[in-house]
Amino acid sequence: MDRWCQNKRCCAKKNQGQIRGKKGFKYYQSYKATTYYNNLFCSQRCQDQFLNDNWQAVLNAIGEIGKQTIPLDDAWYIEHDYNYSYDSYSSERHVYYLINKNRNIKQPIPREQAQTPEQLASDNGWQIVDDFQAKELAIQLGLAS
Repeated sequence: MDRWCQNKRCCAKKNQGQIRGKKGFKYYQSYKATTYYNNLFCSQRCQDQFLNDNWQAVLNAIGEIGKQTIPLDDAWYIEHDYNYSYDSYSSERHVYYLINKNRNIKQPIPREQAQTPEQLASDNGWQIVDDFQAKELAIQLGLAS
């Protein structure tokens, strides 16, 4: 099933690639949404335009969020680096770390611990688990309680 750009003004861009229809009945249509923008928008331009047009409605629907804090001891996260080494014998290009800056910990971890099973199956090395899962991993590894 195709998903279309959710910006109501997408079709008004009037690009050549948007023209559809038969002779005498031509029209501009929205672009298809791309996975890069969560299957909602065709480009960052459309996403920004949508948010500029609808920020008040979004804020009304969600409500304003007050100041958020995280205690530093609980601030575990996973960081991804890409190894640009041209060593042909190096099979591991993606490197992952479990980090807590307050405790000065930067623990290397394997990809299987840095990603969910779904992320592993998608074979996108840059995806990582969220901070809540990172703290759970720190507890499993004995780095946190």
